[in-house]
Amino acid sequence: MAELLGMTVSDFPFLRMKPHHMPWVLWGNLAWGWRERPHLCDRASWPEPMRAEWGDDRDQGARAGRAHQQRQIVQFQRLGEALDAFDPDLLVFLYRDVHETFAGGERPQFWIHAHDAVQCQLYQLWTFFRDNWFEEDPDRIDTLRGHPQAAALVAGALRRAGMEPRVVERSPHPNGLGHNALATAVHLDWERREFRRPILPIGIDPFGFGRVRGEQGLSRWDPLHPQPPLTPRQAFDLGVELARALRPSPWRVALVAGVDWSHANDSGVELERIHPDVEADRRRFQQWQTGDFGRWGDDWSFEEMERHAQWELLIPIVLAGAMSETGAPVSWAD
Repeated sequence: MAELLGMTVSDFPFLRMKPHHMPWVLWGNLAWGWRERPHLCDRASWPEPMRAEWGDDRDQGARAGRAHQQRQIVQFQRLGEALDAFDPDLLVFLYRDVHETFAGGERPQFWIHAHDAVQCQLYQLWTFFRDNWFEEDPDRIDTLRGHPQAAALVAGALRRAGMEPRVVERSPHPNGLGHNALATAVHLDWERREFRRPILPIGIDPFGFGRVRGEQGLSRWDPLHPQPPLTPRQAFDLGVELARALRPSPWRVALVAGVDWSHANDSGVELERIHPDVEADRRRFQQWQTGDFGRWGDDWSFEEMERHAQWELLIPIVLAGAMSETGAPVSWAD
């Protein structure tokens, strides 16, 4: 009988770059993303916490970015220690991907990577951010081993449960895996970065509906579009079936949701990417901290996710389903 450990970790890509890159997303919006909406560049229109973190013209988010990066590194180290203590045979990555792996017309709700291995460049982002935290050669190539046996076991169990996973035997992604999965790998092995443990990546498209996710947020969604995302119920049930598939296996498995809790450009375009409803996030996070997530499949509507820009939380909902199935208590949440 397998033992299962559930974990979440931030996938924010600039966390593994030099600190001066941390505010880059907002810089990009100020420079070109909001060119057609100049009122958003007016700091008087920003929420007070946003103005405080941005600071003055000399700072421009640098102080807050460094502090956030340092806080996250402490979490990465803690997670690494927990993984070492658990000593898993396999890491299952639940990660968010949209147009990276499937750049054409196909947009499966979720897919399972059944590769033997992928080769990745982990110390650069999109070829043009190369100044990384570790001062590694940005052209360095690392190999992340897969686990085809576990992929086949999980895919077969999900099919028997009435689900239709898309199995990818050779990743079409030009850098092996989407940047969210690569960030998860680096952040969980922050100290050594040896990447010895095999991984089973499961990609999830949390948006669907043919939506475009750009600098100004998500395009409007059509509930009649033939490619909807998973519903919260489906995501929760996916986690339940993952746990049921893995528990009879001979492996010690860490299930990892590599995703940020909140994401500004998951807001609809009409919200103009300023969406300071952090209280909605905090209410859900309190449920996570206290282990009160057993009903997440039923009490989280699409309308709520749209209103609060919480679409990426479909990925932690999958993990919530798995942990509800195992009955595992929450031991740490920051």
